[in-house]
Amino acid sequence: MIEQIPARSSWLRETLNLLRACWWRVLAISVVTEAVALLAVGGLLLFATFGPSPGLDLDEPVYIVGVYVLPAVLSGACTAWAWAAAVEVLRGAGEGRRVRVGVALGQGVRRCGRLALWLAGVGLIRAAASFYVFYRFTDYPYSISSFETFSTVMTVGGWYLSFATALLPLVVLFERRGPGRAWLLAHSRATTIGQIVALLAFGWAADELAGVALAKAVQVDMPFMLARNLQLVADSILGVLTSAVTMTALTVAYLHRVALSTTPGPPSADPAPDGSEPVVIELGRTW
Repeated sequence: MIEQIPARSSWLRETLNLLRACWWRVLAISVVTEAVALLAVGGLLLFATFGPSPGLDLDEPVYIVGVYVLPAVLSGACTAWAWAAAVEVLRGAGEGRRVRVGVALGQGVRRCGRLALWLAGVGLIRAAASFYVFYRFTDYPYSISSFETFSTVMTVGGWYLSFATALLPLVVLFERRGPGRAWLLAHSRATTIGQIVALLAFGWAADELAGVALAKAVQVDMPFMLARNLQLVADSILGVLTSAVTMTALTVAYLHRVALSTTPGPPSADPAPDGSEPVVIELGRTW
């Protein structure tokens, strides 16, 4: 007799279930890691702006590193820390355990090393593109049409990079693999493609709505620095909220995609060597 396997819930329903179970812990992790990233990156940018030689001079490598390279590396490290801690909370929810925020953050520090290297690499690609744009349009004359064309190409490239690496944190943390595996999973099925695109669209829409609301709020007479600080605070709050939702939803999307390529069954008593096989924990079932 073949054992009946219960049908899985939809991606949206499982995401909402996970958010109901541990939304505040994932949100707290996002707040802590975002605060650390703001302090670290903000300090570097302040040093580069108000240091002994204000402004960015292409002949001064120290300031190039301070404005482009180090922020990308630190942001990648903090993002990896947030992912590793959030996955610890979500994995605990799938196993019926309640993982506290402090414990998850501590485990995240110990487990985010490999992911931090990969995300820092992705961040350096973005930083190199930004630096190239700055260099190209400050040293060479350009027309409005060429600037718009180049900006469109860079925007589309950035969106595709976000899409192609969306599952990278989960692939690294669950399977100890790299961008190749993440790229294959992201492009493998129409359902997965739609889920990732929906999350990217959600982040873009939230950012646009927040920008419109903030623009209306600062239409009144307001000092420039106060308006700038208000924008930074709003961007940070929006980033924390959207990252908590995005991490949960991408985790469920990853679980759905891996489940499609494996045969459900009891956990193996002999773990795969070097963690090459995915170890995926879903709410209620183990594969």
